[in-house]
Formats: sequence, structure tokens, C-alpha cells
Amino acid sequence: MGQPRQFDPEERLERALNAFWEGGFEGVGMQQLGKAMDLFPGSIYGTYGGKRALFLKAIDRYMATCSAEGLAVLDQRQHGFEAVRRYFAQLIDGILNGKRKWGCLVTNTIVELAESDPEIKEKADGHLRRLETAFSGALDRARQLGEISQDTSEDWAAYLVCVVQGLNVIAKTKPSRQRLEAVVSAALSPLQLPEGPLPFGA
Repeated sequence: MGQPRQFDPEERLERALNAFWEGGFEGVGMQQLGKAMDLFPGSIYGTYGGKRALFLKAIDRYMATCSAEGLAVLDQRQHGFEAVRRYFAQLIDGILNGKRKWGCLVTNTIVELAESDPEIKEKADGHLRRLETAFSGALDRARQLGEISQDTSEDWAAYLVCVVQGLNVIAKTKPSRQRLEAVVSAALSPLQLPEGPLPFGA
């Protein structure tokens, strides 16, 4: 029998999100989830459904919070290339100082479950499409501002999504700031005009 509802479901969902983010879907069992969420299994099932249902809710929360922060940076209408630079600077800070050290929950999920779970694959694909659209918008603005030399924003937006996913994988190796900034600078350099500033200084 589950315990009475005397907890904040969203706060406990955040705990589950962190557990899945760090350990993956298969790597975290119900006992570990119960410990992380400080809930009995009956309360977890009663509030969120089974483990898979909880995981889907955790992904939705991740997209509505962590992913949304990055998209908001790219959607800054007053910025073009600077929005792209700020996005990667935020990503690097998250890798070095925050939960991004576990990589990206969506990237991790694609590797672990996309081939076996169509619903999860659809969620992950939607996330990547939104990120590509945000990059495309920022690059369009950068081109209009005369900040970049490329006209194929859609192709380059897809390229930048791949760079992001690569950084999310590298995150798990505990890279240095110098290493991450060097990777991003090299990735962005083909887009910039010769006289443009380096993304992270000299």
C-alpha cells in the first residue's frame, strides 16, 4: 500500500530525472529510484505509473527545463552568431560545473533506447529537430547581420547539432575547459568571416 500523498510530485520527478540522467534507464532500478526519490514503490507507481512512464515524464521535464534554457539562448532575436557562441559557452559551463557532466539525457537515451522504443525515439527526434531549428534561426540572423560567410544555414544547423551531441558524449570523459573551447572554436571557425573574433578569445 502506497504512502499518503504528502510530497511535491514535481520535486520528486526532478530527483528521478537526475537519477536517470546519471545512470540511464537500464542502469537505474526501482529500488534506486525509490531511494533517490525518497518514496516507496507503491507511491511511485500510484503517482507516475511504472518505471517507463516515470522515465517518459522525466524526459518531458528535461526538455521543458534543461533543454529549454539552451533554446532560449539561441532564440535571442537581437543576436546572430553571438547567440550560437553563448549557447556553446553555456553548454561548456554545464559540462564543467553542472549536470551536463553526465552528458545530455536525450543523447544518452538515443544511444540506449532509440532502436528499441519508438515512442522514446520520437521524443528524441523532436528534441533534435527543435535544436536544429533554433540553430538555423540564429544562423539566418547572423547571415543577415553579415557575421558569417555561409548561405546554407540549414546544412550548418544540422552540423552544429552534431557538434553538440559530440560534446555531450565527451562530457563523460571529464574534459578540460581548454579542450572543450578548442573543439568549439574549431567547429565554428568555418562559419566565421576571416576578420571575425574567436568564439572564446585568443
